Amino acid sequence: MMVTQYVLGVDHGSGSCKTMCLDSKGNVVDEATVSYPSYYSHPRWVEQDPEDWINAAVKGIKQVISSLTEGERNQIKGISFTAPAHVAVLLNEQKNVLRNVIMWNDQRSGDESKELSGEYGELIYSLTNHYPTPTWTISHLYWLMKHEPEVFDKVDKVLFEKDYVRYRFSGEMGTDYIEAEGSMLYDVHKQEWSDDLLSILSLDKSILPSVYNPTDQAGTLTKEMAERLGLSEGIPIIMGTTDTAAEVYGSGAVEEGDGVVKIATAGNFSLISKERHVNKALTSYSFVTAGLRYQNSGTNFAASSYRWFKETFFEDSMEYKDLDNVYAEIDKEVSKISIGSEGLLFHPYLNGERSPHWDPYLRGSFFGITARHNRYHFARAVLEGVAFSIKDAGLEFPQMPTNSVKIIGGGGNSLVWSQILADILNVRLEIPKYTDAAFGSCLIATCGIGWYDSLSQAVNENQFMKHEVFPNSESVKFYESMFSIYKDFHKQTKLLSHRINELQ
Repeated sequence: MMVTQYVLGVDHGSGSCKTMCLDSKGNVVDEATVSYPSYYSHPRWVEQDPEDWINAAVKGIKQVISSLTEGERNQIKGISFTAPAHVAVLLNEQKNVLRNVIMWNDQRSGDESKELSGEYGELIYSLTNHYPTPTWTISHLYWLMKHEPEVFDKVDKVLFEKDYVRYRFSGEMGTDYIEAEGSMLYDVHKQEWSDDLLSILSLDKSILPSVYNPTDQAGTLTKEMAERLGLSEGIPIIMGTTDTAAEVYGSGAVEEGDGVVKIATAGNFSLISKERHVNKALTSYSFVTAGLRYQNSGTNFAASSYRWFKETFFEDSMEYKDLDNVYAEIDKEVSKISIGSEGLLFHPYLNGERSPHWDPYLRGSFFGITARHNRYHFARAVLEGVAFSIKDAGLEFPQMPTNSVKIIGGGGNSLVWSQILADILNVRLEIPKYTDAAFGSCLIATCGIGWYDSLSQAVNENQFMKHEVFPNSESVKFYESMFSIYKDFHKQTKLLSHRINELQ
């Protein structure tokens, strides 16, 4: 009988670290989620402390291996990491962190992004296939160069979020090509760090890590970290990739034309393609499987819009204080509200917006409020508004998926939200059994240590669809009319958003 072996996948999301243990038979042995804070010291700022990531990863790994015997722990053969793109960790000569990191959804660098676009926009686009916005690493670094030169001048090395965590586990520096593309410092045609882009920041290539494939080995577990975790020194550490790439891959999207909607802190609509770039309103990255790319559109506030609404309008309500799953109870009431929330619209621009508008100064709104609307109308309007924003961005694809779309992230656990998405997108939704980046990270680890011959084989043998949601034809027609109003309202209020932003 073959001995069962294990891999660990560690995903650092926007607000928590999820760790998963997968065995060589394709079973998820255990999983754990450990939260950490973000810091909002100024309007439009979002920062995190990298040490919180390390502590969360350690705690999560210890939780998922707690049910394993000592002998089983010795059969852990690989660990892989994922995290959001664009997040730079600045290290000094002693390899100590210089400051809290600027997160991908931080919008402080709006003016700097405009300046970069004005002076270097065509150069940047020619090398990266994107224009600068506050999301990209180059904008964060440009802001730091202008506003915190005393910090910027001390930078000796720049790592990205998952790469810094992996460095703390293995002692080895590096990144993968998808992460590199997300920095806007990488020439996507030559597949190398760009001297021309780095010169904008007066930086040298030496501050950036070497670039590898997501399945490459990136060192082994250090003695210090092994002792902290209660594991054996020398476990292979696999490079990993960005969270979105891991989620899209892990959902089973490995063929051209496959579509994936993610409803998590942020929202994404991704389409697997062979094309390098099709629309300036979209982002385009290499994919984990050779010869393919994924076109990506993203909204800043997806499930976080629902969380904001819950915390603002339900947190102090006595009837919900003792409930384990507040969202399930709210969903139950929301399902009783007619589609369209009786003419109430929500725009989820709670901290600017990415695709297709790329405007850090947009602001959220409810429109159509009447005296008959109660808080459950507002809750449904939030779910519908996020779905409209996903559709708004997805329309930038050369062709929307017409057969089916996979849905991942926490939003897929809500049947009412899934139905809203199916109706607004007018497409059959497939809900995979495993929907987290941590699962994709596990599969990347399995390929890195040789369990499978290819990433496609790994996901095809371990992932399957557990549920489908079909669009309702009458709801589809109604939502098409409402979406037209959603679009028109945005056009009419864009300048007002900019004006109100000046007062915030």
